[in-house]
Amino acid sequence: MLQRSFTVDVFKVVAAQLIVWHHFSAYGPMSDTMNLQWPQLIDWLYNNARLAVQVFLVVGGFLAAQSVMNKTVTHPVISIVKRFLRLAPIYMLTLSLITLAVALSRANINADWLPNAPTFSQFLAHAFLVHDLLGVEALSSGVWYVAIDFQLFVVLVVLCNRLQGLGTRALSLGVALLCVASMGWFNRERALDIWAIYFFGAYGLGVLAAWAKRSAFDAGVFWVTALLGVGALWVEYRTRLNLALVIAIWLTIKPKSMVHWTPMKRVVHRLANSAYVLFLTHFGVIVVFSAMWNTSHFYNPVTAFALTGFAWGCAVGLGLFLHERVEIPVHHWISHQSKLMFLRLTN
Repeated sequence: MLQRSFTVDVFKVVAAQLIVWHHFSAYGPMSDTMNLQWPQLIDWLYNNARLAVQVFLVVGGFLAAQSVMNKTVTHPVISIVKRFLRLAPIYMLTLSLITLAVALSRANINADWLPNAPTFSQFLAHAFLVHDLLGVEALSSGVWYVAIDFQLFVVLVVLCNRLQGLGTRALSLGVALLCVASMGWFNRERALDIWAIYFFGAYGLGVLAAWAKRSAFDAGVFWVTALLGVGALWVEYRTRLNLALVIAIWLTIKPKSMVHWTPMKRVVHRLANSAYVLFLTHFGVIVVFSAMWNTSHFYNPVTAFALTGFAWGCAVGLGLFLHERVEIPVHHWISHQSKLMFLRLTN
């Protein structure tokens, strides 16, 4: 477990916190109150902190590429189902908790950012990660990313299955071509932002960054792709693509090294591991604290900032608790059961 890059852990932790603060700035009466005294801060969090999603996309591609780098994907459906089972249980649990929090808080929050009471079909669309594709209202702020991450993994697995037989070079070139197409064209079409192809530029850069360390050819593929990414910026500048390029290049040029695991670095590692659960649950914390603020009749921006900071700490703590006490045990149980099932199917 501790062999993973500490750099990746730092990227995940920082990006997760920025996303949480972006949503604190976007939703709730506390944000409106803080905006009275610190409008520039709230504006920066709302407009710029959300760019941290690009870090998750690059790192997601980087980690996914490592997971398939030394494996032959002969059964893509099994790999896809395993990924779904990795994402879905804690995802559905947190959606249920958020739905409950929204129901209990609805009487005290009169705002258009609060989701409507879900229907069964709406919940079902979320369960299968197709809510955006079907035009269904989201039940939480982070669910769109889970669906996109799953789509991106499916694309990578299919590419591996189709191209691995032609050799690792063919696979690298296939990923690079799709990455360049995304950066140069698809990522410029806003209507495509519910599809993996819109985000594959950042994700593909992460994939190629992971593979760049295994051979000179793969390193060359990455640098040519990055150069073409700079060209895509010249055609149409996008801050999100610029950030993705910087993160991918840093992951590529940083030398491999053994990490000396100090207590602080172990804390960062735990926070990085719980980033997914934090990403899923923090909207529910925002809902609960917004209802508390509305019933307290506070009006002071300093008080709003202090309460938001406390809510942030609660969100981080809840993410850690659910990750270590719920997500990990459930994942181990499902992994064991699914492994037995897949062995029966493939034998």
